[in-house]
Amino acid sequence: MAVSEPMDDPRGKILLVGGEGHPSGVPSHICQLAAALSDIGQVSVASEADKGGYSTLAAAGATHHVVPGLKSGLWPHRLWIGSRGLMRCVKSRGWRVVWLHARLPGLIGRLALALRIWRPVPGTHVVQTYHGLPFGKGHRAGFSKLSRAIEKMLLSACPPLDLIFLTPPQADRMRDAMGARRMARHRVHILGNGSNLGRLPKTPPHKPGRHLIMTGRSGYQKNYPLAVRVFAHLPDDCHLTLCGSGTERADVQKRLRRLAGPAAARIQFKGPVRDVRPLLMGADAYMLTSRYEGLPIGALEAFEVGLPLILSQFETSGDFLQSHPLALRLALTRSSLKQDAGEIDRLLATFCADREAYVTRIRALWQAQWSGHVFERQARALVTGWI
Repeated sequence: MAVSEPMDDPRGKILLVGGEGHPSGVPSHICQLAAALSDIGQVSVASEADKGGYSTLAAAGATHHVVPGLKSGLWPHRLWIGSRGLMRCVKSRGWRVVWLHARLPGLIGRLALALRIWRPVPGTHVVQTYHGLPFGKGHRAGFSKLSRAIEKMLLSACPPLDLIFLTPPQADRMRDAMGARRMARHRVHILGNGSNLGRLPKTPPHKPGRHLIMTGRSGYQKNYPLAVRVFAHLPDDCHLTLCGSGTERADVQKRLRRLAGPAAARIQFKGPVRDVRPLLMGADAYMLTSRYEGLPIGALEAFEVGLPLILSQFETSGDFLQSHPLALRLALTRSSLKQDAGEIDRLLATFCADREAYVTRIRALWQAQWSGHVFERQARALVTGWI
């Protein structure tokens, strides 16, 4: 995907760097940034090939540079390809802003800065957004310890960066973990997530029963097995739809069906979904059983549609409870699953008894705090000072 870049365009050049191309939170955030900044900067995006995650870039007037090897992974050859491609991209033009988002290119870019392999021209803002801290509660202990050490090294060795966190508490936790002196070398900002699904389709005829939906890659973070375990305790009129990269795989489906037992017949696997709106519109609640999160856009999209939220105890789930009138934050331990399912059952009953009124109320609260307009205003205010 590419659009022409006028040679005499007076706007500052902004490069947003992502990772894989499937629909997920980071590509959604980048696409929203590209749209928000389109009239104050000349926006380009570097990432893996688009597989649905970057489908709105062309409409935003952004250029897409495909850089293989930016997807997180431990394959040496892919790391080498991704590192070379990213360095060619960041050194190729007079970028005023280079904004690192996905985890792997964020590490590559900052390591290149620390080793002086990449020396941006004076006045360039190099920005790192932490879409959730890479260590702490919910992360595997070994990786958490390693990530903490890597962050300390990079923040000590890199020239001053603009560091962006999704919430003030995340910035505070980072400062506690890294040390105030180390963090003082850099400029800290807050820019949360928002959601912007665009025009919502007409609500489809409601299928019999009550329907839960969960979105996100099937991996350690999202903890789909836990979602299936609690779902197995719900009444037989409940159904679960699982979307996201990996849910189309036979081995993933086999494992989750085995965990669900007799409830497996009531689970649908959709795989990567380019347009999640029809599925959200047909659901009665959104579930997210993640071990850790930043500020999940999937939950914000469900908020935008007007759905109740069923959340695990990741660090920012409390932010949703403060502003959402029909949200649960559950223990979701093996010993609590039956009790948790009872709370979900009651939540669904409450919502379905007065669906229209709840949808209207939930969407109004989303509009005031988490809408694309709110995000756009905050992003533009931040970036205007850089270009």
